[in-house]
Amino acid sequence: MNRPAVACLAILLSLGSAAAAWAEADAVLEPKDKWVLNYANDSCRLARTFGEGDEQVVLILDQFQPADRVDVSLVGKKFARARVLKVPAATSFGPDLGAGKFSDALIGIIGADRDPILMMGARDLLNRPFVKGPDTETRFVFRTTPEQEAAIKELQIRTSTQTLTLHTQSLGQPLAAMRKCLKDLVRDWGFDPEQQAALKKRAAPINTPTEWVRTMKAMPRAVLDGQSAVIRFRLMVDPQGKPTQCFIQNATLAAEIAKTTCDILLKGARFSPALDSEGKAIASYYINSMRWLSSP
Repeated sequence: MNRPAVACLAILLSLGSAAAAWAEADAVLEPKDKWVLNYANDSCRLARTFGEGDEQVVLILDQFQPADRVDVSLVGKKFARARVLKVPAATSFGPDLGAGKFSDALIGIIGADRDPILMMGARDLLNRPFVKGPDTETRFVFRTTPEQEAAIKELQIRTSTQTLTLHTQSLGQPLAAMRKCLKDLVRDWGFDPEQQAALKKRAAPINTPTEWVRTMKAMPRAVLDGQSAVIRFRLMVDPQGKPTQCFIQNATLAAEIAKTTCDILLKGARFSPALDSEGKAIASYYINSMRWLSSP
């Protein structure tokens, strides 16, 4: 199946003086248009616009593999008032699902027009805190049913100074379309989606990121020059636990950083292989991200 080419968003994190996040009155925004689902080579993305004028916000929900967490980002002029690299923020799907926990969100700019973006990172659809298993992010800790997805009708973003509520309407149909996209994605990578979903154990690192970066000869010039990046990657892992290919799922303005990330992973990362439902080692994939943060 050929997936339509979708341009990856270019991200450059903003560096600025330490100041409070944007401070405005609480806001409630209604949808301006319908959900748009984008197929890319390494991700599936739902996007929808809310509000009008300077208050307008684009909500982006990204998934890079089948999971019950989505990467949440918001693009809008209101975030330009924040002049910090990161800010504590909480993402809460609702209603009546309890409050999400505060964790750092990254503030940056996106695309050729350098639009302000707030990147919340991976958040659980039911606001459950992520619990790492013994094999660290290699198991599906939570399950979310279609009925639970359909009951989600809003999203709140909270900082210490403001609450922004987006009336998303039911996420049942949009997330069902996202699941189909993700199955197609895994199939395009050369795997059986049903077999991968039924894994007894997913591919897991047996050494640490500190050991990975020991293979690096020098810090990327872009980082030394003041650029920062969050690199989302996919590694193909063979039945022996060796990474054989590296793909960048999010391209950034600093292509050198992306290349360095893949070089480090292919040289230094080692895994215990994925096990199928019968406990047999099989080829699979490993998805994660690396942050390169320069000093202000």
